Amino acid sequence: MEKAINSIIRALNHADATAPEWLHLLPAGEFKGVDGRGPWAAPDMDALIKTFNSEGLKLAVDENHSTDLAAKLGHSAPARGWIVEMQKRDDGLYGKVEWTPEGEQLVKTKAYGFLSPVLMHTLQKPYRIVKVARVSLTNDPNISDLKSLHSQEENAMLEQLRKALGLPETADEATVMAAVTASHTAQTAHATLMSRIAEAAGVAKETAPDALVTVIHSRGKASATDAENAELKTQLVSMQAQLTTLATSTAQDKATTAIDGAIQTGKIVPALRDHMIARHMKNPTEVENEIKLMPSLNAGGLGNRKQPGADQNALTAEDDKVMAMMGIDPKAYADTAKALHGKGN
Repeated sequence: MEKAINSIIRALNHADATAPEWLHLLPAGEFKGVDGRGPWAAPDMDALIKTFNSEGLKLAVDENHSTDLAAKLGHSAPARGWIVEMQKRDDGLYGKVEWTPEGEQLVKTKAYGFLSPVLMHTLQKPYRIVKVARVSLTNDPNISDLKSLHSQEENAMLEQLRKALGLPETADEATVMAAVTASHTAQTAHATLMSRIAEAAGVAKETAPDALVTVIHSRGKASATDAENAELKTQLVSMQAQLTTLATSTAQDKATTAIDGAIQTGKIVPALRDHMIARHMKNPTEVENEIKLMPSLNAGGLGNRKQPGADQNALTAEDDKVMAMMGIDPKAYADTAKALHGKGN
């Protein structure tokens, strides 16, 4: 627990020295440019994410639209980062960025403060966005509805806190702060109890719990001391049980959030929810890495299985990959696929 608290403190101390991991690419509602261009209709974020995923290409983060301006004149236009993932949030579309060393330095030193996306859209107003082509670092943004890079320092801090607490990327600010509060409360209570026990045992406050138990066991010549030691041992066992319960509850909350998200995106069938939550609680990193590699079951697999005339219940190559990654019995998987396909009709 102490290590977790120290990780949180380090995250808070160094958050302002880190470039944001997620960039605000589009607002959630209808918007128009400062120069009068637009309006653009509220973006269909699900469709934009689907397009990005289907193309399988990273999107460049450049400076002042150098890809569209300088490069066409034969000048250098290096990327300062690459968008590798998109995510739908309440306030709009976000892109996860892998910064180049030069790009990260530009943002950390606040050489740029804003973003300007390059959009492909229909020709009739309100324009409907069909693709985000790339995004530029700029100090003269045309879309005022986007968060500035400087305001995203707070988001960078939240991202580091999520990592320090072992929370999924989708955990919101309230979830993060609740986890911080729970960790701090548990740490304070644990430290207080250890101090009391150490004082009663006549040893240094820094003595480890196991060593304290050994000391208490080795003493107890007077009955009054025996009673006091018994009470302290009971409190110690109770506190350790509370810490174990807290850790289990936190692990279950994280697992539920991650697996429900994967079900929502079609990467895991609902019938496997409890199984995957149990696996995530034991090894979250392994399960989340598997989820990243899983194809969507709604993209040609479960829920939208085959072309007309094909055997709708036959398993696909993507199904085989999912079964192999999750260690699922083929018959059980096929039964689940058949049931889901029947609901889709």
